[in-house]
Formats: sequence, C-alpha cells, structure tokens
Amino acid sequence: MKKLRWGVLGTGNIVGKGGPALHRSENGEWLGIAGRTIENSRKAAETYGVPRAYAGYRELLDDPDIDAVYVALLNHVHKEWAMEAIKAGKHVLMEKPFALNATDAGEIIALAKHHGVRVEEAFIWRTMDGHQYAKEAIAAGQIGEPVFFRGNFCFQAAESSTRLNEAWGGGALYDIGCYLVSWSRFQFGEEPEYADSRMFRRDGKGVDVRFAGTLLFPGGGTAHMTAALDMPYGCSYQISGTKGELSVKQSANAQSVTLEVTVNGEAKSFTTDRVDPFCRQAERFAEYALAGDTATDSEQSIMAQARVMDALFRSDAERARIKL
Repeated sequence: MKKLRWGVLGTGNIVGKGGPALHRSENGEWLGIAGRTIENSRKAAETYGVPRAYAGYRELLDDPDIDAVYVALLNHVHKEWAMEAIKAGKHVLMEKPFALNATDAGEIIALAKHHGVRVEEAFIWRTMDGHQYAKEAIAAGQIGEPVFFRGNFCFQAAESSTRLNEAWGGGALYDIGCYLVSWSRFQFGEEPEYADSRMFRRDGKGVDVRFAGTLLFPGGGTAHMTAALDMPYGCSYQISGTKGELSVKQSANAQSVTLEVTVNGEAKSFTTDRVDPFCRQAERFAEYALAGDTATDSEQSIMAQARVMDALFRSDAERARIKL
C-alpha cells in the first residue's frame, strides 16, 4: 500500500495526540517533526519515535521525502507556514482555526489550487461517530424539523495558556466557539444567513474570554452558542425539533472521550481513546490526498466556516447583526 509520508510542524501539546495518530494510521507514515529549534525537534522526535528531526520548519519543508504536513502551530502563524508548505508542494492538514479570517483562508486555498495540493481544516469531531449518529437521527425524522440548536463549550484555561494571548490568535471563539459554529452548520445542513454575537474581554481588551452568539439559518433554524475560557468544563449541544429533541454531551479524561447522544429520551454512548479520532482524520486526509482529490470537504467547507467566524467577530465589533 502506498503511504502518505507526514511531517509535523510544531511540538506543542496537540502533537501528543495528533502525532501518535500518524503512527497508527494504516495509509500514513510519520517521517519527521520540526520545532522552533533543533533541540525541540530532537526532543519531540525521541519522545514520539520519529526518525527525522529538523533544525526548524524550513528544513522540514525542504525535505523531498515529505508528502504532507500537519500544521500544529499557534493560530497566528497558520497562514505563513501553510503558504510555505504549499509552495514546497506539500499537502496541508491545518489545525483549527484554518486561518484568522476568510481573506487569509481564501489566499491559502488559491495557492493550494495553483500547486495542485490538498488543504483541510482539522476538525476531529467529524470522525467521531456520535455526531454522525445525531445527524442520521435528524435525517430520519426522529425529532421532526430541527428548529433550535443550543450549544455550550467551556473550560478553565491556565493563565499562562497561549489561548489567552491576543497576538497569537487566542480567544474563546477561535479556540472552542468554532466547534459550536461547525456543529450547528453540520446539523442544520445549511449555511446561516445572519450572525449576532457579544464577547467579554477582561478590562475591555485582549482576547474574548467569553463568547455568546446566535446564527439564523434560512430554513428557520436558530443556533444559540456560548463558550468560555474561564468557566468549569462543559461541552454539549441540544437540538429541539417539531416532534422531539436530541442532545450530544461530551465528557473526556486523559485516556478517552465519550459522546452521549440522547434522542427523545433514549441514550447511546460512543467512547474512543484520545488518539483514534486523530487517526481517522489522518487516514481520511491521506485517502483523499493519495487519490489526488483536492476538493472533497476542502475549499467549500473551509470558506463557509471562515465566513461565519468573520461575521461573528464583526457583529461584536459593530454591535450589530451581520448578514452573511
């Protein structure tokens, strides 16, 4: 079997799950890793059993044996290194958010199309069976027409967390609110027409520590979303329909993640270890890349998500409802 040869840009915490997933994937090979320094690269390579460690990101991109890169860097440098990877002829799997705005996302996509490589936004929830089970319940009419989506995602970030650094693309909407946006779009099966949001910033400046938003969909659905980086952990969404209701509740520990999906009072649990969703994501990406498919779940998905995120930020800045 032909395998996609992976390089990883970044040595942060997310690599602890996303990296081993590359080892586990059946159609991929984790060939190399690059941190900001050769010392960081060597330490990570030793930790994860990766054969090649590079003296910086550029050296990895210059390696002709690397077919694709998993960009696990801070949000504010996503665009820079995605562009450099694409210019080097690499496929790019980018950690969410894909870019800090739709303009940047569009530029990355245009360059990828020019070079004939695949780019994708890394949302591991798409490989988790519980979300698909909920989608199928809606499609089967078990709750009638879906009308109201209510989602919440909160946890308490350490004061030293990169998530609280505005210059590095931190904030509740970029970090976890993006999941709520993505989940509501997926479950309603269409793109919103209007966006409204408000954000709380400490002392009125810096990152959005808390986010509350509303999306209005053309089919009559409404999504209410809340996210925070300074509140106790909670992650769930509920969808009320004309005939019933379903909910998806996530719980997690260091070893596993569980989605409990309840449809009209009947619950079903889906549990996986922390690495498996990343493995499924890598295998799906590799399948498309190896087949030369640069379109499926790529450009349209990325841009639709980015436009909604832009509208939510703009709504808060202008204190107004924004038409997409």
